[in-house]
Amino acid sequence: MTVGVNISHDSSICIKKEKSIEFFEESRFNKNKYWSPTPNNFDYISFKNIKDFNDVFVFACYGDLDDNHKNIVKNICEKYKIKNFIFNELMHHVYHACAAFYTSSFNEALAVVVDGGGACLSSKNIYRESDSIYYIDNLKVEEKYKSYGNARFTTLFNEFKNKKKLLKIIELFKKNLQEENILDYFYIENNCLYRMTNSYNPGDLFNHLCDTIGLYSFETNEPGKAMGLSSYGNTFGKRNEDLAKQVQKATEDYTIELIEKALSYANTKNIVLSGGYFLNCVNNYKYTQYFKDINFFVDPCPHDGGTALGAAVWYDYYK
Repeated sequence: MTVGVNISHDSSICIKKEKSIEFFEESRFNKNKYWSPTPNNFDYISFKNIKDFNDVFVFACYGDLDDNHKNIVKNICEKYKIKNFIFNELMHHVYHACAAFYTSSFNEALAVVVDGGGACLSSKNIYRESDSIYYIDNLKVEEKYKSYGNARFTTLFNEFKNKKKLLKIIELFKKNLQEENILDYFYIENNCLYRMTNSYNPGDLFNHLCDTIGLYSFETNEPGKAMGLSSYGNTFGKRNEDLAKQVQKATEDYTIELIEKALSYANTKNIVLSGGYFLNCVNNYKYTQYFKDINFFVDPCPHDGGTALGAAVWYDYYK
């Protein structure tokens, strides 16, 4: 048995047995939406479902610029006397890809992962993965493309509730540029194309939108409501629904280009989608209409909660 544990937001556990999977999202137990542990508050009610703490535990999280996640793992392992565990902060998008592929019916696929920010480039590095492409089958996970960005730590959130600022960011996003210190650097390593950029990613854009129209706070972030609001807006104007529509359209176009890029890496018609951005069911439908000859599968739990399953799957099949 392998136990995957997501210790970032939407915390969850996955108990993967030989013939069954048990998945628990902690917020369903503690009634705290988006809950994530801290070094001082790391008690999972769902841990009561784990029968044997001698099994392998694989911890999942997004990039952390301090030692919070490391200390959470340390404290959990000490409390439950867990000796056999793996904690790798650089695996966030890999776990997303593994979860999506495992829950699909495909024998091979290209995995496209997009979220607000995954693993850091390296420990304590402000560049975080924003979108990734993998080729994955029953034997291996091959990294084909990965974009690292730092917009989250530079200009993002510098000016709150500023519609003029958001409109400017939308235009810059379309051009893959930021206001200043423009960086767009590519290099190849281990047959994977890496991009380093300080332009915005879809997650950044939706976070900035939520802040601008009042759907963001330090306790909660409601990009789903912003996505729904977009159905009532125009691709021009400054009403909240208009801004939502413009962000929706800009990120849709961006992701179509990313899927086209993915299809250039392998001769397959199977695509799996994961990462919090793919909670956007309106745009997910549009991809199926744009790529009519492609078989799409969307991770049923594409946000970070699903990485608990991905971590367990990675250990059992790809470690």
